[in-house]
Amino acid sequence: MKKTLCLLLAALMTALTLTLAACSEEKPPETHPAGGFDAPAQTEPQTPADDAETEPEPEPQAEEPAEAEAEAQTPAEPEPPVEQSMYATEVAAGAEPVSIEKGLTLVRVEDCGFSAFLSGGGASSDQEMLTFLFSMLKVPDVKLDFELPGIGCSTVAATTPEGGRAFGRNFDWSCNNVILLEAHPSDGYASFSTVNTDFITEAARTKLADDAMAAASYYAPLDGMNEKGLCISVNMISDSARIQQRTDLPDLTTTTAVRLLLDRAANVDEAIELLKSYDLHGSYDMMIHFAISDAAGRAVAVEYVDQQLHVTETPILTNFYVTEGSKYGIGAEESHRRFEALEKFVSEHETATIYEVREALMAAKESDYDSDPSERTEWSVVYDQTNLTATWYRRERFEEGWTVKLVP
Repeated sequence: MKKTLCLLLAALMTALTLTLAACSEEKPPETHPAGGFDAPAQTEPQTPADDAETEPEPEPQAEEPAEAEAEAQTPAEPEPPVEQSMYATEVAAGAEPVSIEKGLTLVRVEDCGFSAFLSGGGASSDQEMLTFLFSMLKVPDVKLDFELPGIGCSTVAATTPEGGRAFGRNFDWSCNNVILLEAHPSDGYASFSTVNTDFITEAARTKLADDAMAAASYYAPLDGMNEKGLCISVNMISDSARIQQRTDLPDLTTTTAVRLLLDRAANVDEAIELLKSYDLHGSYDMMIHFAISDAAGRAVAVEYVDQQLHVTETPILTNFYVTEGSKYGIGAEESHRRFEALEKFVSEHETATIYEVREALMAAKESDYDSDPSERTEWSVVYDQTNLTATWYRRERFEEGWTVKLVP
């Protein structure tokens, strides 16, 4: 009996021990979402408390995202725009010539007798033009004797992102002295133009006073822009043919034709009509064509084939014919390569800033296409046809230019 009672008591003690052990075992902690990742729940203290005094357990609060994640979700600030510059110093013409650097002078002129030149029938040769000019300036013994090598040039017209217009020009020929001419004729539009004054001094065979040189430069522009935004450039073509129109119309030489258009043409249409009203005679015994662009967006080449004027729509011009027909493509071989460089630029730029037009001129500079290491583009100019500024560079130094604002 004792033995049975002891066995029952032992079994009862064992069951009680197992039950107490099971009741004292802790539950595993719950988990809660917090900011996209799991965090352990807080373990509540096991101190008993009266139900009336116990505050309700607060809801688990989501933790703030990690600092790195917050930064990743914050949009990055846009990069500041790259500052662009023409690398040019602003200059202004005055009553006296302004020497910008050796061989480069900024000059302002007003009336230089050009209306009298036109009313007298113009000139059918450089010799006639210079005879009139030097007679007016009282320079004796004028005799023209130019022996000029080929001149290479490149031009490009572009629309700016704002809807404006820009025109760039390289003049590829060595010269010692250049005048940047600001003209304010009483019977024409104000304009800028670029003049190689070596042509004038070689013809005069004497040193001209500053005022005489300025007046002579009025008759010898090689490119320019007027207050209406019309731009024009003279480019040579390597060809034995010459422009000698002989009808009953009054006469103009190449450079006096440029002056006429700067003074009196507001757009391409007016420029073409003016050229059609004169017989043209090529200056310096060279075959030439004109690149003409206006502020409305039209850009053309004007060429003379078999003494007939032809117009071709094109934003680019170098030194070969672009008129369709028997003459097309005739010109210097390297001018085709410069044309291709500018053609690539135009195809890649639906619009172009004035800074990008300068880059186009850099891509077409003479030293990249002439095997003679001493040859350089003599001057480059970017005409802003909308804001009426001109920025010039000498000898391919595109990091150093001069900007002038045209105030009509």
